[in-house]
Amino acid sequence: MASEIFSSQQIKSWAAEVGFQDCGIARARMLVDAEEDFRHVIDGGLHAEMHYLERNIDNRFNPESLLPNCKSVVVVTYNYLTDARPASDKYLTARYTWIQDYHILVKELLEELAGKIISVCPSVHYRATVDSSAISEKRWAMEAGVGCMGKNGLIHNQHGSFFVLGVLLLDQFCDKYDESLRKSDCGECEICVRSCPANALEIPFQVDARRCFSYRNTEDKTPNYSELADNKYLFGCDICQEVCPRNKKKFSNPSNISKKSLFLPLKNNDWESLSETDFKRYFSDTSILRRKYARFRSLIEAKRQQEHLCRMDSQEIIQYATKVMQEEADAVSKLTGYLDDNFVKAVREIIRCEGRVIVTGIGKSAIIGQKIVGTFNSTGTPAVFMHAADAVHGDLGIVQKDDIVVCLSKSGNTPEISVLIPFLKASGNILIAVVGEMESQLAKEADIVLNCTVSREASPNNLAPTSSAMAQLAIGDALASTLIKMRDFTTEDFAKLHPGGILGRRTRLTVDDLYKLNEVPSVKPETTMQEVILEISGKRLGVTAVVVDDKVVGAITDGDLRRAIQKHADIMSLTAADIMTRKPKTIHVKTLAVDALQMMKDHQITNIFVVDDEMRYKGVIHIHDIIKEGIF
Repeated sequence: MASEIFSSQQIKSWAAEVGFQDCGIARARMLVDAEEDFRHVIDGGLHAEMHYLERNIDNRFNPESLLPNCKSVVVVTYNYLTDARPASDKYLTARYTWIQDYHILVKELLEELAGKIISVCPSVHYRATVDSSAISEKRWAMEAGVGCMGKNGLIHNQHGSFFVLGVLLLDQFCDKYDESLRKSDCGECEICVRSCPANALEIPFQVDARRCFSYRNTEDKTPNYSELADNKYLFGCDICQEVCPRNKKKFSNPSNISKKSLFLPLKNNDWESLSETDFKRYFSDTSILRRKYARFRSLIEAKRQQEHLCRMDSQEIIQYATKVMQEEADAVSKLTGYLDDNFVKAVREIIRCEGRVIVTGIGKSAIIGQKIVGTFNSTGTPAVFMHAADAVHGDLGIVQKDDIVVCLSKSGNTPEISVLIPFLKASGNILIAVVGEMESQLAKEADIVLNCTVSREASPNNLAPTSSAMAQLAIGDALASTLIKMRDFTTEDFAKLHPGGILGRRTRLTVDDLYKLNEVPSVKPETTMQEVILEISGKRLGVTAVVVDDKVVGAITDGDLRRAIQKHADIMSLTAADIMTRKPKTIHVKTLAVDALQMMKDHQITNIFVVDDEMRYKGVIHIHDIIKEGIF
């Protein structure tokens, strides 16, 4: 081999010796067209939240950005098919995790290959990379002829897709370069497209990472565990590869590597009881270790809960929901044993407060705190919510010298609360703690401590804040309700603070607000029946008043007309006085609409005439006028 030009055949022979399935070599150059295609992927958002792909795009397709004066790009494939099989049928991981972490394994083999090259040419410079540098390994695999673009990603027409890539950059030329291989011979086959449960392959020859389960359970920073629980894979996903005809062939030499992953013998129950120590021990040599234990545990729990709920029949669902409510009710009931002089002090301090009640908390406590603030404000106790995390970033200015601060926290030791406490103490504000841990920093530093300890949460595995949230809410309601009693806060007071609510309308809406919206039907006693009929039908209220000197002396309804027709052969010869109901019900203009409604119900009528202080006829209201206001 000449020192300045490598034999491509020799390099491929060495690649096979160290354990690579295939090896291709491409001339180093700037892949301009590949860069344009990649930018379309980024602009379309198909890379999801993998923002690192947006950086150094120019370098990704220029090998000289990694190795100055690069001349050749050697691309190798490593077949990770193994004769090993996992024992679990419920908790699956992608096949590449069944062997040693390919980032380490392939990198070691690349270094071994580089060593063979250096042995004959010590002056060569190289750069080995395995899914760790800003270079498009898949595109260079296509350029070197060891892969092509299939409908579900990189594939090889003969070797399938169960392989990973390694790239070795050299600053020396080779005597021969391979032809590029761009597209697979998938033809009309769309088995992989149809089999993807997330529809991530709808765009031809593109994978939409935003939908792909393999991305969502490995790379997604904010995974939706309930959605991921629908897929059988805990890490990665092989569904589209398993169904591909290219992978159905029986390969003659699957990797039979002595160091198989330690987790493969784990059975279903072993996965479900996996501790953090077990996690580190079983996955220490795999790609899975890149994910945190908490994330792995959360997905397992999501799958277990979903499986359990799917097995629950209607009666079991009702029984379990009843159990949750009962546990929450028991937790709240036990709070009565914690009510002591501290609660009395809290009520007295709040009622004497010349400022406002500032309620603060974080997480679920913050949500409960906002509800308590709403209850305080609507019942005469001025209150403001301040998020504990925002308080130390400027919102602490909400707290004024005459304010009282109520801090909600289950543990009393969250970092945000711990940082906030010294500032509140320094400002001299009274600090009332609603806390579930009486030995916490918050409980020790507060002026008044309201104990809302719960023995356990009502949720499965004692995880989600359920009973503790209800306990905080109950303490807040107890404070607000006691303050209502001490302030002698009336229904009218409440209505003034709720003008837009039903209670507000019930206590302020009068007959005077309603009758003006209607026509004013009116006839005289001597009015002919033809004119009476025209007045009733024209004013569209089903009634007319019979008026003398602005006073109501009678009423005629459409019911009166029907009865008159049945009783008299010649109704047109009659006058209003002949068929009217004398002394009809009237109501004063200032009467509350709710009282007018009750009057109509009591007398079983649908209309009532409105009069002023001098009993002068002003108009009429219909029962529907009141009902449409939401008062009933």
